[in-house]
Order: sequence, then structure tokens, then C-alpha cells
Amino acid sequence: MSSKNPWENEDDPWKKKQPSENFFLNFADKLKKSMGHFKKGVEPSPSYVYLVIIAIGLLYFASGFYQVQHDQRGVVLRFGKWVRTVGPGLQYILPYPFENIILQKVTKVNQIDIGSFFKNQQEESLMLTGDSNLANISFSVLWKIKNNGVEDYLFNAKSPEVTVRAVAESVMREIVGQTHFTYVQTEGRGKIQQKVKENLQVLMDEYKMGIEIIRVELQRVDPPLSVIDSFRDVERAQAEQQSEKNKAEAYDRDTRARTRGLIAEKINNGKAAKRSIIERARGAVARFESACSQYKLAPDIIVRRLYIETLENISQNVNKIIIDKEVKVMPYLPLTELNKVNIPEERL
Repeated sequence: MSSKNPWENEDDPWKKKQPSENFFLNFADKLKKSMGHFKKGVEPSPSYVYLVIIAIGLLYFASGFYQVQHDQRGVVLRFGKWVRTVGPGLQYILPYPFENIILQKVTKVNQIDIGSFFKNQQEESLMLTGDSNLANISFSVLWKIKNNGVEDYLFNAKSPEVTVRAVAESVMREIVGQTHFTYVQTEGRGKIQQKVKENLQVLMDEYKMGIEIIRVELQRVDPPLSVIDSFRDVERAQAEQQSEKNKAEAYDRDTRARTRGLIAEKINNGKAAKRSIIERARGAVARFESACSQYKLAPDIIVRRLYIETLENISQNVNKIIIDKEVKVMPYLPLTELNKVNIPEERL
């Protein structure tokens, strides 16, 4: 197995440009000798002077190399004026006083907490809601520098954090001032956070701050401490009012549904009776037309049949006794009462 370092590359262009150790050792020896000549009062030769000048020049120009880390961006200034922004890696600038570089982290997430319940921040946290209620609101803004906005962040605002705090508080006050307190405290938190983030980002872009708003988080939304008891009483009363309102609406819906059901039942019964009467009438008409056609063919037979059917319809619900002509009838015999007498089974 080779003992050669696998990370060493003989074709590395950076190594070819670097002077060898022997070069520096020879240069040091010559510099010491030249300094020794100075001490002894011997005037140095021009070659040594040139060598010293070249060494100083090399050191001067070598001081322009800078290493920019992966989480940084470098802003290069030439005589105090921005000329370019460089990314991660080994970078070169003209040595001082021609150019200098400002290294700024762009991946760091910064947090600003706005609003608190401490005495020195009570005014900051007090906000007026859309229903004319005072609310203690605290929230946090998370932001970072844009990758392509480092120069804007450094030069367009004297104190970027102060600007972000002031603008965020203004945006939150504007949105809360158009919203009811209960909505801010309950189901509207997510929408308000998103709306504040979007509006704040628009203003940061308009001001060219070079800042990206990551998110806005509502921490607490409470009434002021001095009126919190009264506010809770109002909340309980509103909850009871809403409960009674819900009960009344439920009763109203139930009554309306039952009424609609009764109306629909009456309408359906009426429609069914109507159809029944129409069908019976149609049946009677069909029977009459059939009987009429048969009557035209045999009138005597049809008359007799109709007479018999009529007597049948009349007599079927009447108590009657049929007696043969040859049977002699006693003057009085309550035959109809025989059906009402219960004869004991022992006598049978």
C-alpha cells in the first residue's frame, strides 16, 4: 500500500504557484547576511535591496487573500465604495488601502420579539382591535439576510433590526385594528400571521433592506391586565348568549322541518286521494261504457241482470229469512230472535 497522501495532487495549480521551503530559507539567509552587512557598516549590494523590496511587495499583495466561509458573503469596498459581492471560497482583493472586505453571515436566522407584559414594554404590546377593544399582543419576527441582498442590508439602513421592529409593529397594528379581538385570539391567528409576514416582506422589498422574512409567530393575545376580570365576564356572557342563540336556531330548524314534513304529508295525501278518485271515476266510466255496449246488443237480458244486481246490493246488508211457498207460516214466530238466543251446550 502506498504511503503517499491521497489528498496530495502533483498537478494542483495552487501548489505550482507556491514557493518551495528552500526558497524561503535561502531568502532568510540572504536577509540575515544583508542585515549583518548593515551592522558592520558595510553598504549592501543592490541585489539584496531589490530582494527585500520584492519580498515586501509579495507580502503586501499576498495580504489581499481572504477565505469566505460557506455561510458568509463578502462585500468588497474600493476606497469605501461598493464594487462587488463575492461568495464562499478563497477570494482576492486589492490590499489596503485600495480595497477592504466586509464578511457577513447570510444563513443565520435572527429573531425579534415585539410586545411584552413588562412595564417598560406595555405601550408596545397594547393594540386596538377592530371592535374597539384593547389587547396585549406579543409576537416574534424571524428573518435573515438574503443571499443577493447583503449590500442592501449593510448600506440602505443604519440599524436594520430597529427598522424591522418598527415596521413589523406598524403592520401588526394595522391588521389587528381591522380585526375583532375574538378572531385574533382564536381561529384567526394563522391567517393574521401569514398576512403580517406577506405585508412585512413587501415593505422590506420596497425599502430595499435585503431582508427575507421567514415567519411571524403570535405568542400571546390577551386583554389588558387591568380589565381582564371584566373582560372574562363579558366573554362568559357572550358565550351564554351564543349558546342560547344556538338553541333557538336549533329549535327553529326543528320546527320548520316538522312543519315542512306535515305540509308535504298533507300534499301527498291530497294527491293520492285525487289520483284514487280519478281512477275510480275512470273505472266507473269504463264499466258504464261496457254495460252500454252490451245493452245495445241484448236490452232485456241487461235490464234483468241490472235488476238482480241491484236487489243483491240492497239485500246483502239486511237481515232476512227466505221461506218456501209450500211451508205454512205460523201467525207469529220471531225467527230473527233465534240467532240471538244462546242455547247451552248441555241441552244439545
